[in-house]
Amino acid sequence: MWRVERTSSRLRFSSLNPVDALDDRAGNRFDIPGAGVLYGATTPQGAYAETLAAFRPRASMIAALSAMGAEPGRVAPGQVPASWPASRRLRSFDVIGALPFVDVESPITHTYLTAHAASVLVHYGVENLDVATVRGPGRLLTRAIAGWLYTRTDQHGQPQFAGIRYMSRLGDFECWAIFDGTQVWQRSEQQPDPTSQQMREVLELFALTVRA
Repeated sequence: MWRVERTSSRLRFSSLNPVDALDDRAGNRFDIPGAGVLYGATTPQGAYAETLAAFRPRASMIAALSAMGAEPGRVAPGQVPASWPASRRLRSFDVIGALPFVDVESPITHTYLTAHAASVLVHYGVENLDVATVRGPGRLLTRAIAGWLYTRTDQHGQPQFAGIRYMSRLGDFECWAIFDGTQVWQRSEQQPDPTSQQMREVLELFALTVRA
């Protein structure tokens, strides 16, 4: 698996404070209040996409700048700060252990959760789970699903799942949300290189440039 993170945040599991836990747009998609989640992607491109998406030109910004007209020295939308590559690392890592991941893209999972986590779905006004719901912009439901899966244990009180497999909302990128308690081992790290094929593909996908 791969992830892009700050140089000092080596394979850091995210945490969600109680205030953000109530905000539908705060935090990450499968964050669990009171627990940690490590996010990764199957490919470097997926890791870059999840991180560089924050720099995508917004329609409102493009419209506003178009209305103002061109002006020398004005920073155009879609520019990644020149300092960004040096402040980040692309790291690859392995998950250690035999616990399965739950595929929230699968209709089988949707049927299972609708039957066994019905109270969670009803609380958020969902009658039947599907891909559109799982990939929607709201995060309260997906975090509630993650929390429900995180607390599932076997007859010995041990966790049943290592995390969640899902597809990125940004493209055809396979991603993973890894629950804390799951061991991970770093394989490699490197500074993001805007000239590399993997990063260049994502920059072109989002119409981004790295500021000189």
